[in-house]
Amino acid sequence: MFVPAAEYYIGGAMETKLNITSVEVITEAIGITGTSLLPLLQELPGIKGVPGAYELVVLAGQMAYAEAYKWVYYVSIAFGTLSIIAACFLGDISKYMDDHVAVVMH
Repeated sequence: MFVPAAEYYIGGAMETKLNITSVEVITEAIGITGTSLLPLLQELPGIKGVPGAYELVVLAGQMAYAEAYKWVYYVSIAFGTLSIIAACFLGDISKYMDDHVAVVMH
């Protein structure tokens, strides 16, 4: 989910705000952001030497991560709910709660 969000936010910011239309530069910026090598962004053509360009692309990357990671939280809510429901149907496990140790480590 990160790549579509990155294309929208990072690519959109670079194209509309910085007038960078080179697919190679935009793709490289998305790759750099995805690998968290943000200082390398400052060396890209169209960003290097342009005041505020680096900050704009970093902010766009943060927005892309925020957009992509919300799905991770939605899925974790679903699995958490299923776990709680499964626990409600769990039988009595007190017979397994003893001092038995499968492997003794010295």
